[in-house]
Amino acid sequence: MVAMLEEVNQYRIGEKLMSGIQENQGNPVVLKFEGLLRGWLVEEGGSRVDIDYQAIHLTGRVKVWLTRRGERKSVHLPREVSFAMHDIRGSQVDPHRGAWLWSHLWMEASDGVLHQECDWMREPVIGGDPVGDGDAAFELDQFPQDLQWVPEWMAVKAAAYHKEADRRERRRQRDRERRARKKAVVAGAVEVTGEQSGSDASGRVDE
Repeated sequence: MVAMLEEVNQYRIGEKLMSGIQENQGNPVVLKFEGLLRGWLVEEGGSRVDIDYQAIHLTGRVKVWLTRRGERKSVHLPREVSFAMHDIRGSQVDPHRGAWLWSHLWMEASDGVLHQECDWMREPVIGGDPVGDGDAAFELDQFPQDLQWVPEWMAVKAAAYHKEADRRERRRQRDRERRARKKAVVAGAVEVTGEQSGSDASGRVDE
């Protein structure tokens, strides 16, 4: 069964750091993954598996290391196990601090128990690129957090995204107004031309 680990969360409000052991007792999504991972580890003949999982919004990066006969190497999880793992983050959303952004999961074959530690403040590194402004904004929309638990880097990026979005919307509004004015001018010109043509036609005299 998933480890019932003592809560060791660390709170340093000034540095906005929050990390610790995630308690998973009774979470069916995690229990499902634990069973699948245990079966895979036994099949592979491994003694330990470590998973580094970083995610934000709809993007993520997962690295898996399997230790077997004293050798540690990078591997890929089978599809079924991988799909079960990707459901974990959403199942662990906290109403105050949102979804974690980094997690280390590990299992020893000797006990078959899944362990996990998480960080809600760390900026993910995915594909070697920094988190985009849009990803930060969408993360906060998808998993709202209490203001005190929003990492500074996330707040800055989300604000930049919304500022740019507002700028684009103002530009689109100006374009719409400009097109409307141009359309009105053209319509007015057509109307005047029509009136002039009618006047010329009514003033013609046959000889």
